Amino acid sequence: MIFYFSGTGNSQWVAEELAANLQDRAIMVTEASSCYSLEKDEIIGFVFPIYAWAAPAYIYEFIKNLQLENYQRNYIFFVATCHTQTGNIDGSMKSALAARGWACNAGFSINMPNNYLMAPFAKTDSPQKRKKLLTAAQKKIAAITGDITARYNGFKLTRGLKLLSLIAPLFRKYMTAKGFWVEEDICIKCGKCAEVCPVDNIKLAPYPVWGNKCQMCVACLNKCPVAAIQYGRFTKGKERYVFCKKYLP
Repeated sequence: MIFYFSGTGNSQWVAEELAANLQDRAIMVTEASSCYSLEKDEIIGFVFPIYAWAAPAYIYEFIKNLQLENYQRNYIFFVATCHTQTGNIDGSMKSALAARGWACNAGFSINMPNNYLMAPFAKTDSPQKRKKLLTAAQKKIAAITGDITARYNGFKLTRGLKLLSLIAPLFRKYMTAKGFWVEEDICIKCGKCAEVCPVDNIKLAPYPVWGNKCQMCVACLNKCPVAAIQYGRFTKGKERYVFCKKYLP
């Protein structure tokens, strides 16, 4: 089984491609049961994006509450999608799994198109760069499939500076849903933002209102059909990004 978390579709695509290659299943963690019965020699995978050089908070919470029945040192791996670097993701994932008595056998990373727009100079990639990244990602998925099939033990990550992972707690504390706001003269009150929020954190009243469960996946911001949703001061006027197969080679 492959469990994944995805906001704008990068990690979902990777998880589904891996599942197809491995003749396995991929399921979004927000829709998965907290109790899973393992078959003999069944593999377990986690696929997720990198937020501030760590996994989304929901991934760690999911692992904390997950029950793996019949666990017999089954092969466990993770794949982190990121724009550039993963920080100390292998350390945090090994710790999260070890706390449950499970070993983390392998970890991989795949560079994907950028969807993070909240920083002053952050922007989406050009169509040419998206195609270049996804061409490389397809090859990486094929290589990872081979490594998993061979039960590779180790980590193949674009780590960068591991110390950058120290930013993750600050990111979770200060990058909250309070930063979202709506251009009411543009908003068409279609409810798309509430529909695509993976943790059911948005309600219409009649404009979008955010709760306190936000994972900062920015699905609402990127998938708004009229770009009425903004975050802070730096997203207005920027092109949005949502994974689309038209960018595949």
